[in-house]
Amino acid sequence: MSASTYGECVQDGFQITCLTFYNFTVADYIIFSFMLCLSAGVGVFFAYRARNSETVEDYLLAGRTMHFFPTSLSIMCTALSAITILGTPSEFYLYGGMYIWAVACFAINLSLSAEIFLPIFYHLKIRSTYEYLELRFHSITRKVTMAMFLLATIVSTGVAIYAPATAISAVTSIDLNLAILSCGLVCVFYTTLGGMKAVVWTDVVQSVWMISGLLAITIYSAVNIGYDEIWQKAKDSGRTEFFVTSWNPTVRNTIQAFLIGKTFGLDGYSFCVSQNFVQRFLACRSLAHAKGSAYMSIVWFATIITFCLTSGFALIIYYELCDPAAAGFLETTDQLMPWLTTYLFQENAGVSAIYVSGAFAASLSTVSSALSSMANALVSDFLYHWTNKLSEKKQLIICKSLVLFLGGCCIGFAYMAASLRGGILEAALAIPAIVGGPTWGVFMLAVFFPFVEFIGVSVGMFTGVAACTWMYIGRNIAPIPTEIVELAGKLEVNTDHCMYENGTMFPGNDVQPEYIENSPLLSFYNISVHYIGTLGFSTTVVFTLLTSTIVHLFVRKGKYNAKQRDPRLHCHHFSNLWRFITRNKVRSEDDEFWQIPGIKEEKSALEKSSNTDRSSVMSKTSNNKVSPEEVQTEF
Repeated sequence: MSASTYGECVQDGFQITCLTFYNFTVADYIIFSFMLCLSAGVGVFFAYRARNSETVEDYLLAGRTMHFFPTSLSIMCTALSAITILGTPSEFYLYGGMYIWAVACFAINLSLSAEIFLPIFYHLKIRSTYEYLELRFHSITRKVTMAMFLLATIVSTGVAIYAPATAISAVTSIDLNLAILSCGLVCVFYTTLGGMKAVVWTDVVQSVWMISGLLAITIYSAVNIGYDEIWQKAKDSGRTEFFVTSWNPTVRNTIQAFLIGKTFGLDGYSFCVSQNFVQRFLACRSLAHAKGSAYMSIVWFATIITFCLTSGFALIIYYELCDPAAAGFLETTDQLMPWLTTYLFQENAGVSAIYVSGAFAASLSTVSSALSSMANALVSDFLYHWTNKLSEKKQLIICKSLVLFLGGCCIGFAYMAASLRGGILEAALAIPAIVGGPTWGVFMLAVFFPFVEFIGVSVGMFTGVAACTWMYIGRNIAPIPTEIVELAGKLEVNTDHCMYENGTMFPGNDVQPEYIENSPLLSFYNISVHYIGTLGFSTTVVFTLLTSTIVHLFVRKGKYNAKQRDPRLHCHHFSNLWRFITRNKVRSEDDEFWQIPGIKEEKSALEKSSNTDRSSVMSKTSNNKVSPEEVQTEF
C-alpha cells in the first residue's frame, strides 16, 4: 500500500502519534472491484435464470420459496448496514460498552416479530405490511403510513450510501462524489435485474465481506496486543461499564434507553413491521422458515456486534496518545476504523481492502433491501388498483422502473447527508424514528386493542409525528446545555502527543466551552437519540387510546364494526382474554361480519369446538383472505 505522508509517523509500541494517509495499491483495487463485480453478477445470474418465467410474486417476494438460512443472513445485513461497520466501533471507543445492549434489544424485537406479527402477516398472505392497516382500519391509513415509510427509507438509504463513501474517500484517492455514485449504481443494477432473490443471495455474499473485515482487525489485535491487555486498557479507561441504569432520558446509553427506548422506538418498528424486514419474512417458504430466519439472525447480529466491541476497544490502545479525530486530522469519528485498517495492514496488500469492501458491501445490502421494499410498497399499496389490470410482463416493467427511479432519489439524498448533525450513526437513527415510532404505535394498537379504530389512529399518528418533528427540529437549532454534555457519557480522548506534518506537537485545546444553563425545554430537545422513536410511539398510543375510547363509547355506543372484530387481524395470544372481557358485546353485534365467506365457517367451527385451541381453528380458515372491500365500513 502506497503512502501519502502526513508528517513522519512516530509510533510508541502500538500507540500512534501522527497520521499517514495510504492510497490503495493495485491489489486493493482488484479485491474491491471483485466485490462489486460479484454483487452485480448475482443480479445478472438471477435475471438470466428467470428470463422466461418471472412473475411479480417472484420479483418482489422470491416466489415465497426462500430458505431460512440465507434469509437470516439477509436480515442481519439489512439490520447492520455500513453505519454499523463504521460507526459502532467508534461508539464503543467513545462511549464505552453499553451499546452491547443493542443485542438484547434486537433479540426482544425479533422474538416479538416471530411470535406476534409474522403469524398474522403470513396467514393473511399479504405482500405489504401496510395492506394490513387497510384491512384493520382504512385505505387512508394504508397510504399515509406507506408514504411515511417511503420518506424515512429514502432518507436512511441516502445516509447508508454516504457512510461507506466517506470511508473510501478517506483512505483512497477516490473522489467522494464518485464513491457515492458507484455505490448507488451497482446496487440499483443488480436489484433491478434480479429482484428479491438477487437481493437475498447478494446479502449472503456480502455478509462474508462484512465479517471478514471485522475479523481481520480482531485477530490482528488479539495476536499482536492480546485480549487481556485490550480488556485491561478498556477497564482502566472506564469503558467496561455494561450496567449503567438511569431514568434520565438525556443520558445517552443506559439499559432503559436500549430496552425501552429502542424496543418501543425505531428498532421495534424496523424489525417487527417495517417493509424492509417483513418482506424477507414473507419471502420464506413457510411460517416455520420465517420464524427460523428471525431467530438465527439474532446469532449473526450478536457475532457482528461482538467483533465491533473488540475492534472499538482496540482503538483505545492505538489512539491512546493521539486521537486523530479530536486533533482534526480526520473529519469525523466514523473514519477512525477505516484509517486504522489502512495503517495496520499497509504491508499486507489487499487486507485493508477487505474491510473497506465490507463496509461498502454493508451499504449495498441496505440500499438493495430498501429499493426492493419501496418498489413493493408502491406497487402493492399505491398502484395496486391500476397494476392489477395489467399483464404480468407490464407489471414487471413497472416494478423495475420504480427501482431505477427510487435508486436515483436515494443517490440524490446521499449528497445531502453530509449536512446532517450528530454524525452518521445518530442521523440514521434519528430521522427514520420520527415516522417509525408513530407507525410502530399504530401497528401495536391495531394488533392488541380491537376497539381502536380509524379516527383514533388518525389523531394519534398525527400527534406522534408532530411531537417527533418538533423535538428533532429543536435539537438541531437549540444549544446543548453543559449539564447534558456531561451526561452524554463521552469518554476522554488524548491529543497531547499528536504531531503536525512538520514534526511540531499538536497544541491541544485548553479553551473551556461556554457554560450553557439547562432548562426543561432544552432537556426535551436533547433527549437520547434512542428515545426519539419512543416519544412518537408513546404520543401515538396515548392520543389514539383516548380518542378511540371517546368514539367507541359516545359515538359508536359501544358497538364494534366488522374490521374491529375480524379475529385474523389480532394477536391470537391476546384474543381469548379480550373475548372474555367483551364477550356479550362482541358476539351480539354486526352479525353481517360472520356472513363473509370464510368467516361463516370459522364461526361454526368455533361453536362446535369451544374448548379447542383457537390457533388451530383459525388455521383452517386463514387461507380465506378477506379483501378490504369485503369488510369495508363507512366512517
